[in-house]
Amino acid sequence: MTQAVLLINTNIARPPVSPVGLEYVGQTLIDSDFPLQVVDLAFATDWRASLDKELKHHEPLVIGLSVRNTDDCSFTSRKSFLPWISDVVTELRKSTGALILLGGVGFSTMPEVVLNATQADGGIDGDGEEAVLALAKVLAQGEDFIHLPNIVHWHNGDVVRNRRVDVDLRYLPAPRRRLFDNRRYEQLGGMVGVETKRGCSQRCIFCADPVAKGRRVRLRPPEMVVQELRDLVDQGISWFYICDSEFNLPMEHAKDMCQAIIHTRLRNKIRWYCYCSPIPFDEELASLMKRAGCTGINFGVDSLCDEQLGRLGRVHSSNEVDQLVRLLHREGLNYMFDLLIGGPGETEE
Repeated sequence: MTQAVLLINTNIARPPVSPVGLEYVGQTLIDSDFPLQVVDLAFATDWRASLDKELKHHEPLVIGLSVRNTDDCSFTSRKSFLPWISDVVTELRKSTGALILLGGVGFSTMPEVVLNATQADGGIDGDGEEAVLALAKVLAQGEDFIHLPNIVHWHNGDVVRNRRVDVDLRYLPAPRRRLFDNRRYEQLGGMVGVETKRGCSQRCIFCADPVAKGRRVRLRPPEMVVQELRDLVDQGISWFYICDSEFNLPMEHAKDMCQAIIHTRLRNKIRWYCYCSPIPFDEELASLMKRAGCTGINFGVDSLCDEQLGRLGRVHSSNEVDQLVRLLHREGLNYMFDLLIGGPGETEE
C-alpha cells in the first residue's frame, strides 16, 4: 500500500483561521485516490504529542506544512512565525525521515528566506494542488522530485526555484471541506475562508498577493463555489470570508458569483465579508452583494492623497473614494477602509 501524504496546519494564531489551502490540496489527493492524513495544530493542547501520535505507527511519504504568514503583521509586536515553523520541522525530524516541505502564501512570498530560516527540505511555490499530487506520485515510484514545476529545493547549499505553473481552477475538484473541523473554527470566532478566484493583476507596490498567487487572475466557476458553500452550510457554518485579493476584480465575475448565491437561496443561510478595490464598484454590484449575504467590505483605499496613491501604484483617486462612500451609504453596506502610513515619498503634510 502507498504511504500517505501528511498535511499539517501549523497556524496557531488567534482567532483561528481555517486552513483552506490545505483543504484544496487535500481534495486533489483524495480525488486521485492518494492516501492522506491531516493534523491540525491549531487546537492541539500538546503539539509535540500530537505529532508523535501521528508518526508513531505511520511513516508518511511526504509531510507538507502550511505557512500562511511569515509574521503577525502587527507593528507593535512584530512577531515572526518562522522560529515556530523551524521548531515544528526540528520536532518532526526526531520521529521521521520523510521529506518535509513547506507551502502556502507566506512561503510563496519569500521561499529562500523561509527555507533558510526553517531548514525544511523544500517547498511548493504558488499553487499546491497539482504540484503536491505530482510530487506524491514520483516519490511513490521512488523517483527524484527536484525537476517538477513549482518545487523549491536545496542544491549545493543554495535554494533553487523551479519554473512555476499556475493551475486552471476550472478543472480542480470541488472541495468537500471535510478534512478539518471548520465548525469549530467558526465557534471560536475564527474565519472559514472560500476562494472565488486566485491571482491579482493590480500593480500595488506593497502587496504580496501577486507574488504568492500570480498576476494572472484565474476564476472559479460560480457553481463550484456555491457547491463548496453549500457543503460548509451542511456542516453548520454560516459566516464566511472570501479569500480573493479583490472580490470585485473582475466585476462581472463578482456579480455572477452573487447571482449564483441568490438563485440557490444560500443568501438566507450565509453571511460573508471580503476585500474590494475602490474601483470599479457600482450600484448593481453593491445591491447584489447585499442581497447575497455580504455584511461587510474592506476597501484598500490606502491614502486620500492622489500623489501618494500614484506612488503606491494605485489606480483610483480620492474623488472616486468620495463617490464610493456616498454609494455605500445609499445601499446601507457596512465597510472599512485600509490606510497606509509611511509609504515612499510621504511627508507629514
